[in-house]
Amino acid sequence: MLIRETRADDLPALFVLRGQTRDNALTPEELAGYGITPESSAAAMQRGEVKGWLCEVDGRIVGFASGDREGGEMLVLALLPDFEGRGIGKALLGRVVAWLQSLGHARIWLVANPDPDVRAHGFYRRCGWVATGEMINGEEVMEYRGN
Repeated sequence: MLIRETRADDLPALFVLRGQTRDNALTPEELAGYGITPESSAAAMQRGEVKGWLCEVDGRIVGFASGDREGGEMLVLALLPDFEGRGIGKALLGRVVAWLQSLGHARIWLVANPDPDVRAHGFYRRCGWVATGEMINGEEVMEYRGN
């Protein structure tokens, strides 16, 4: 297992992986509908607005996470279903949180599905995230409070 910073040439594979997650899968076409494309993501990375990490197992990308420099938001955490439960998601989440903390953000936050039957619901809470009571487009806002 190798965790490393995401590079622009990784982005096409990450967009495919995003559509293969167990919950909240979004295809490259759906992401493009939100204005999120490999090209727009590469430009944001090049400008230093977004930074991310990915995990490779035997040379295959199995998960990734990224955050927003300016707003302190955890933007995405995606993992292939066959690699859940191995600590990869927690490790990737930790890299993004540590980076956002190093930038001095008083508030590190994300939006997540509020349904307790969705894996992310319990996962984020076990990793030190707390629901704020705020909602954005039907998703709950959570803040990192640490473990």
